[in-house]
Amino acid sequence: FALVTLPRFSPHVLAASLQQAMGVTCVQAPTVEHCNTQDPELQGCAADAVTLGQPATILENGFAIGSVERRWSAKCQSWWGRVFDHRIGSQANMFITVAGSTLSAPPTFVGNHYRILYSAMVFDATPTQQVPAITGTLEIDGITKAPFATLPAITPPGR
Repeated sequence: FALVTLPRFSPHVLAASLQQAMGVTCVQAPTVEHCNTQDPELQGCAADAVTLGQPATILENGFAIGSVERRWSAKCQSWWGRVFDHRIGSQANMFITVAGSTLSAPPTFVGNHYRILYSAMVFDATPTQQVPAITGTLEIDGITKAPFATLPAITPPGR
């Protein structure tokens, strides 16, 4: 019988280890090749990310059950969307739609009081590139029309 213990790793240490194994990341070399359609966490872009504008609230029967945000990383010159589901213990499907392309996937992060689903990143190649609308949808029961909220398309401030 052998007992093996492993050191406790934070998600950031694990992500850094994966980045080294993957090669060049978006945060190291922000280009279309390294950033477009990539995961913002794995690429190191979430570290300096800020939320652009106010989140849009997802309501069901007048109660806030989630929100949609537009995120921007200056180091990665990329943006992405994220949807929060604030329903404790929810296992319902989450969707995020960016520029008409919808992603339904397991949450990117699951905590005690919420779940988060990130979209893939979009590299901002020009200083005037418009960021398309982002819609977050949280399924209720698979039958009822799922509540959603949309952030309209914008040109980021200062561009």
